[in-house]
Amino acid sequence: MSKKIDIYKKQKKKLKVENPKKVSVIIPNYNYEKFIIERIDSVLMQTYPIYELIILDDCSPDNSVQVIQEKIEKIKTEYPDLKVQFIVNEKNSGGCVFKQWKKGFEASTGDYIWIAEADDSAENDFVENLIKAFDDPDVVLSYCESSRIDGENNLIREKSDDLYDMCRTGEWNKSYIWDGEKEIIEHLSVTNTILNVSSVMWKKQDYTEILEKAGEFKVAGDWYIYYNILKNGKISWCSKPLNYYRKHGSSVCTDVKAEIEFNEICTIQDEISKNYDLPQEIKDKQELRRSFMYPLLPQKDNGKKKIAWVIPHPGKGSGGHRTIIQNVNALIREGYECDIFVEEDGVSTPQMVKDKINEWYEPCEAGVYVGFDLKKEYDLMFATGWQTTEFVRKLPAKKKAYFIQDFEPWFFPMGDQYIITENSYRYGFLPVTIGKWLAHKMQAEFGTSAEYFDFGADLNIYKPLENIEKENAICFVYQPEKSRRCDYIGLKALKILKSMKPDVKIYLYGSNVPATFDFECENLNIIPIQQCNELYNKCKVGVCMSSSNPSRIPFEMMAAGLPVVELYKENNIYDLPDEGVLLAQPTPEAIATAIAHIIDNPEIAQKMSNFGKEYMKDFPLEKGFEQFLKAVKDMLETDYKDIPEIELLYKKEPFLASDEAIKCSEELIKIQPVNNVVDNHGKIYRFLRKVKRKLAN
Repeated sequence: MSKKIDIYKKQKKKLKVENPKKVSVIIPNYNYEKFIIERIDSVLMQTYPIYELIILDDCSPDNSVQVIQEKIEKIKTEYPDLKVQFIVNEKNSGGCVFKQWKKGFEASTGDYIWIAEADDSAENDFVENLIKAFDDPDVVLSYCESSRIDGENNLIREKSDDLYDMCRTGEWNKSYIWDGEKEIIEHLSVTNTILNVSSVMWKKQDYTEILEKAGEFKVAGDWYIYYNILKNGKISWCSKPLNYYRKHGSSVCTDVKAEIEFNEICTIQDEISKNYDLPQEIKDKQELRRSFMYPLLPQKDNGKKKIAWVIPHPGKGSGGHRTIIQNVNALIREGYECDIFVEEDGVSTPQMVKDKINEWYEPCEAGVYVGFDLKKEYDLMFATGWQTTEFVRKLPAKKKAYFIQDFEPWFFPMGDQYIITENSYRYGFLPVTIGKWLAHKMQAEFGTSAEYFDFGADLNIYKPLENIEKENAICFVYQPEKSRRCDYIGLKALKILKSMKPDVKIYLYGSNVPATFDFECENLNIIPIQQCNELYNKCKVGVCMSSSNPSRIPFEMMAAGLPVVELYKENNIYDLPDEGVLLAQPTPEAIATAIAHIIDNPEIAQKMSNFGKEYMKDFPLEKGFEQFLKAVKDMLETDYKDIPEIELLYKKEPFLASDEAIKCSEELIKIQPVNNVVDNHGKIYRFLRKVKRKLAN
């Protein structure tokens, strides 16, 4: 059973105040005969002295005028010192409440104004609490929390934070007084957090121009008023729910079209954005506020091709996600409309996913959604990994594509999961791959035409730096959570190298997974991309191993002038140039030998460095974006025709292990196992096999 609000049962003792502030109460009424007596009583019952009561009627068709007149006669007897005015319009104001507000301001003679809407109500100590804030002469608005009630005075909700605290920050849990500019930037730039004018007390000033301008809005006029008033004063917030905000079927706001509301939200947000330097987190909240309206808006065809992306949940440091977002942004810049969808996980909200994308990769203006409740028809839909293809198969789109960055079956042992992942290439999606090798593999093994875009680097970030001192050091991409990075082989190679060259410093980077190492090295964990470039500039060799497709990292290393060592495998010989990279036989000994070879031969290192810098000048990210955009255009228009055959790029033989590296490796094996992490994996595997055997028995 709902709680019933009865202000008459909660009357509090009147305060005795010497020289009280002059409070004028304005009650604008239209057709609220049912509520007007309680509203007037809620004013008369205030514990703080009321200086003046002004009631306005806007040509109500009900019996409001007579009811009000009879009430005023009683007031004159019971409250002889209270100034009372009753203003009845000869002509209706046309639904513009701000005309009535303006009329009330002009008629008032007090110093502080309370616009008490006729269908609302209040606690007896509303004025007592809100007037205190004006002891600070800079305060221009003082307002409080609102409880929501229905037409029968049933309590709907004790607080209204579900309507203004969109991100559940709890900022309104405590009362505060602060600068109006702070309120504008942190709150009113996003939405109207002052939900109900009945909850507000105003310092009387000349607001004529602001009130007249507010009349141009259908929904957001009060929002416009508050933010303009606060340009020149402080605001006070009282967290006590002292105002009763009535929501009932006759409320004007229920009849306003969503499109008008959305346009006015955008207008005020944009106006504040132009006048104030808003932080990115506030801009994100602005977009969140707009997103609440998207499902309610009529869908209009803006003439843009619409592309949906189904992606795995973002992970910090994920180069694959960064590449996806970069290409989504390339499409948006080209005039396509893009939306991103991730699977529902019961935890993430669209804003949480968008925040991760903006923070971890780069700002993206695509729509972001959790779940697959599609709101529009898409011309093209991208799967972006094997786990997304099942969703894309079921979802509607005119055409379906596959954004392929790795040969993902190689992530798994041969078996069901391998074949399930391999089957994702057999669903008939149009592939576009990063690099030539994957496109070649789609054509050669799966009989599907594929286009590709070349690996590139952001040449504004990855470039030679003159002020960085070169160290006798190497850097290694260490990501044990990604099996394709071959961390066991890589660490063993580094240990052999350290045995061969104890004076070489070894930097590891790329992961925040806790780890210990049995050779001297420095683990930098995940570092910002600008620090990556600094690392590449101070090292002599960069080692990045990928066994399922080339990584973009070797290309970024080359752009910075860093010679690269990688694995000689099928996946690397189509995309990596043989003058800037040494591809080593995939043994720890050969990898260590290749690194040592570059360190020991400065002329070779310099030649590789010079080649890499010049080579990558032809492969900025922008070239890849152009190639990707061409592929999308071909998908939409031709379904891929006349795709040229792809040839390998690296034509040297694999770099082999030296006798010294083999000997060092043998000596190390005699001492102890190289990496206890691998041993731990073995223990876990053996334990699971024992459990499986016991369950089988």
